[in-house]
Amino acid sequence: MDIVITGLQTIAGLGPMVMMPIIIMVLGLIFRVPFKTLIRSAFLVGIGFAGVNMVINWFVAQVSGSVAGMVANWGIQTSIMDVGWPARAAATWAFPLAAVVVFVVLGINAVMLITKTTRTVMVDFWSYNHFIFTGALVWYASGQNTIIALIAAALDAIITFKLADWTTPYVEDYFELEGVNFPTSNSVCWAPVAYLLNKLWDIIPGINKIDISPEGVQERFGFLGEPMFLGFIIGCIISLLAGDPVDTILIIGMSTSAAMVLTPKMMQILMEGLMPFANAVKEVLSKRFPDSDFTMGIDAALTIANDSCITVGIIMVPITLVLAVVLPGNGLLPMADIAYMAMWLAAWPCAFSNGNVFRGVLSTTIITCMMLWIATLLAPVHTQLAISGGFTLPEGMALISTEDAGEHLIGFIFQFIAGLFA
Repeated sequence: MDIVITGLQTIAGLGPMVMMPIIIMVLGLIFRVPFKTLIRSAFLVGIGFAGVNMVINWFVAQVSGSVAGMVANWGIQTSIMDVGWPARAAATWAFPLAAVVVFVVLGINAVMLITKTTRTVMVDFWSYNHFIFTGALVWYASGQNTIIALIAAALDAIITFKLADWTTPYVEDYFELEGVNFPTSNSVCWAPVAYLLNKLWDIIPGINKIDISPEGVQERFGFLGEPMFLGFIIGCIISLLAGDPVDTILIIGMSTSAAMVLTPKMMQILMEGLMPFANAVKEVLSKRFPDSDFTMGIDAALTIANDSCITVGIIMVPITLVLAVVLPGNGLLPMADIAYMAMWLAAWPCAFSNGNVFRGVLSTTIITCMMLWIATLLAPVHTQLAISGGFTLPEGMALISTEDAGEHLIGFIFQFIAGLFA
């Protein structure tokens, strides 16, 4: 079992830039995708993932100093340290039942495909860590009950696959990613919440008349409405709130502008590789299973390449910090991944509102409140999991958590229920 988990950790640790091309090559050989198409798809998908990650990571590195400056400038203090999603993911893969959960989820996906209770083929091995995290939360909450933990992880997977099926039309129509969906548990679990919130905005007078989209702004204001200019303005505002000098303000402004322009471009490269492969696999599967319509499940990180998601996400950076201060019951100071996670949470609010930035900000603000509460409530078990995974608490810090942990709505519900009966 240790060999299996080490192998899975190694593959997942390579990151999507290497992991996804490997998966594409293996699946392509199994389904006899033409070799020329397979090689080209594998390389372009890897390059596309690398490009998206490079742009986003570079942007986060550029803006993180100003975010920290905002925190210092406005005297923001909380009791729980945000250690970032990589620390959460690393601790998750170190969970003793990690390999077992992977095989359980693989089996569930296979059974659901055979019984036609899902169309999602979960090929994103990295995102299995979210099911493992749910299992780990329940394991600790239930007094280390293995059976209950595995059942919780299995139910998380089933719910996630069904939600991925439900949201596939939105992925294909709004995100323009035909033949794929996002069975990433800590993302798609917010889709029903975003859907209901959008229905709420439909019936509130005044709000239901406001429609602000990047395309509409650009059409009305010309160059001043283009993503590059909007990004520059938003970046400068963030830097101004941090009290940065003029040169830093200009750098942050241009960095934000570059992220809003370059991220969608990298996405285009990724899709140039993914679509021929997905179509070739679907063609083979359609011949063998003529009554089935399979969809490739990949990482929901691709949602952040959308213009509205980027815009809403960047606007949410200062809003999230304000919420961290004024929200009753919150103890987390979001720092490590604030820019990335803000765009991540904006995905479904933007999708269900068809790119309406105004509604996107409203819905994402409410979802962010829920995320902060969950992250705060999960801090004790998150800290326990991290320490078990080898994390050393900084001096003077008793609890840690992450925005990423707070996004695991399904896992939080299951661990709460398990805790009631422990």
